[in-house]
Parts: sequence; C-alpha cells; structure tokens
Amino acid sequence: RVLERATHTIVQQVEAMKHMVNEFAEYARAPESNLVPLDINTLVRDVVDLYRGGSVRVRHDLASTPLYVEGDEGRLRQLLHNLVKNAAEALLEAAMAGGVAPAVTLRTRLRPDEGLVELRVDDNGPGFPPDLVEHIFEPYVTTRPKGTGLGLAIVKKIVEEHAGRVHAFNPAEGGARVLILLPALAGGAHTVSTGVAVPPGAVEGGADTAPSC
Repeated sequence: RVLERATHTIVQQVEAMKHMVNEFAEYARAPESNLVPLDINTLVRDVVDLYRGGSVRVRHDLASTPLYVEGDEGRLRQLLHNLVKNAAEALLEAAMAGGVAPAVTLRTRLRPDEGLVELRVDDNGPGFPPDLVEHIFEPYVTTRPKGTGLGLAIVKKIVEEHAGRVHAFNPAEGGARVLILLPALAGGAHTVSTGVAVPPGAVEGGADTAPSC
C-alpha cells in the first residue's frame, strides 16, 4: 500500500507538472491567429454546454441577437474555457457562505455608441483577494494553492491579440467579475441591453489601441 500511495502521488505530481509546462508553452508561444467573423453568443453557448452537470452551475445570459467580432475561434474558445475553469475552481476551493450553490454566469451585450461587444464573467464567490486583484493578469499570480497563475495571463494575451481590453474587479453586489471588451464587427446584427460601467480602480489589461471604457 505504501508503494501504491507513492506511485499515485508521483503520477499526480507528473500530471501537475505537465499541465504547468503546457500552460507556460501556451503563454510563451507566438500567436498565429486566423481572424474571421464570429458570433460571440454562439461560442459562449458551446462552452457553457460543456460544463453542464458539473459541481459548479455554469449558465449564460446573452444578447437576443448575434454579436459579431473578428476573431480566432480556437483562441476565443480557449479564453472562455480559461475564464470558466478559473472561476469554477476558485469557487470549489472557497467556503461558500450559507450553503449558497456556486455559480458562474457569462453575459454579453453590445455597446453601440463605442462599437464594442461586452463579455462579462461573474461568479458568486468571495471575490478576488484585495491584495492580488491589481496583479491578477500577471503571469504566475494565482489565488489557488494548485494554480499555475497562467490562466488569466493567457486570457489577457488573447484579448490583446484581438485588440481588446480586459478588466477584473469585485462588483458591489459581491463575487468576482472579469469584463472583456472587443471591437464589434461592422455590419453584424446586434442588440442593445442594459449593463454596467467599469468602476474606477478596476484592474485593466489590453491593447493600447483599444477604445477605453
């Protein structure tokens, strides 16, 4: 049994190191984006479907008509996976008060006056630690004991590849929020819905050429 436990521990450590190496390689590699017109709502639906039935409820609240951007489908799917996975793992490791079921919600809307598509990822956990939120998009910064600290850094990198901006903060109503703004594709079908402005002091990352919030 001692040998069995030792073998299991070694296998776990190897898998953890493999995951870390893969994430580092992904972060370090030069982007090879294939930009085409994409509907953000379709990508969000596809990714949310993959998380149905898990320990964390993942849901979406989308604009009623397509929101088109010029993007790389594979890279944007990875962005969504990283955001959902990061939020879900943080919720599972957090002590949810009052027996509240952990949940992650992805929301989209158009900012027509700014020509931007907004993607929000909200969770109902304790929020980002105040001492880390300003550095949350930096490589190797993580709130989780087993985290690599590259998930959100990769998100920021993908957003920059798409000339967008990304913000992280704890909204007044609680939880954590990651807000992404991408240039809307001219000529696409859009809808307008209510949303929230980026509050003062929100941590921001993204291309210098992207419109400000």
